[in-house]
Parts: sequence; structure tokens; C-alpha cells
Amino acid sequence: MDTKIEFLKGVGPAKAKLLSEELGIQTFHNLIHHFPFRYEDRSRFQTINQIHPDSENVQIKGVVERVEVVGAARKQRLTAVFRDTTGQIELIWFKGVKWMKTKLKPGIPYIVYGKPSLFQTKFSISHPEIEVMTPANEAGKKTMLPVYATTEKLKRKFIDSKAIAKLQMELIKTKGFGVPETVDEAILAQMRLIDLNTALRDIHFPPNLSAKNRALERLKFDELFFIQLKIFREKSDQKEV
Repeated sequence: MDTKIEFLKGVGPAKAKLLSEELGIQTFHNLIHHFPFRYEDRSRFQTINQIHPDSENVQIKGVVERVEVVGAARKQRLTAVFRDTTGQIELIWFKGVKWMKTKLKPGIPYIVYGKPSLFQTKFSISHPEIEVMTPANEAGKKTMLPVYATTEKLKRKFIDSKAIAKLQMELIKTKGFGVPETVDEAILAQMRLIDLNTALRDIHFPPNLSAKNRALERLKFDELFFIQLKIFREKSDQKEV
């Protein structure tokens, strides 16, 4: 757990410096304890005609019909008409216009994820996540996807929430990875708590809501348990004085 983060596959010195400066992540321990602040349900899909003004993030399957660059210089933006069997919606990018234009191919099935906005009578999604639809992702994700805190500086270097999730997975898959247990097995059994390694794995990549809640219960127990031990020790030290 004390291993420097730069030695994790996919990091290196430059990313390690950014992670340390922006998030205080310097070691494997720091990374595994950088917990998600929410989760996204990617198991369900919506159709375009199901989108309404109060919709949160939506996941849609469809086809890009047309791609167009609008405006010039700093006011330039990329727009794409995205259609499914029920209607169409506009996708918009204000950054990375040239790069995105080369990635979007009309006629190819995509999966789009993002927050819809209503302007006048039309819905659009700005800077959506978009990936080519494959047999593997067409049915939806099997787990709740974690969302991590990051910064604008990290995002500019392509270290967004998705990139942090990839590092977490790489860490968990590392050969020999394991966190020493901190609570006696008898206490875990008495309190019906899961082991620490399972809790840390499931807090990042829970297979379902129940697993996430059990992981959260164990981690909260640890936090309160060691606060109580600290208070007990301080009281004991005062009595000895």
C-alpha cells in the first residue's frame, strides 16, 4: 500500500505528479481510498421519446445521421444529429471539435450517455460520452459505474472520472494486491461485516446495490471504530499521567 502511484501500470512520473498535486494521491493506499461520490446505472437504456425536461443522465442506442462544424475560431462547435427508432436529438461539442469530428462516423450504431437539455422545443446533449455499439455493450453494463472527484486540470490531461476508474481497476487486478485486515475476525463475525478487501473492491465496482451498501457499511464501521479507539487511548493516557 505504500508503493508510489507512479509504479502503477498506466501512470508514470508525469501523471503521478498531477495526481499528487490535484488529489493528494501519492501511493496505492491513497488511490484505493479515493472513493466514488456517486454511481451511474448503465444497465438501462432510454429511447429519445422518453426524454423529458426533468430527465437526469440518459443512455441511448442509435445512429449518427449527420455531423457538422458550426461557427468559426473560438465560437466553433461540432453538432451531430443522433437518431433512434423514436426520434432524434442533437449532440454538441464545444471542445475537441477536430478530434471528435474524426471519430464520429454516420451510419454506425453508437451508445450515447449524458445529461439532456431543453432549448425551446428541442433536446440536446453537450459533450456526451459516446462509444461504438458492440455485442458486449449493447445489453448494458453489468455493474454500477463509479464516478470520482477530479479537477479541471486533470480533465485537460485526460484524467477524468473514467480514467480514475481504470486506474482503480488496474490496482485491484495487480498481482499480489491486498489490504491487511484491520479488524479481528471475531468482531467481523459478530457485527456481520464483510472483509476489508471485499469492501474496497465493491465500493469501487459494486455488482449491485446490495454489495455497495455492504461495502459502505464496513468502511463506515472502520471509521467509527478507530475514532473510538483513539478516544479510548487518549483517556487511558490521561489517567496514567
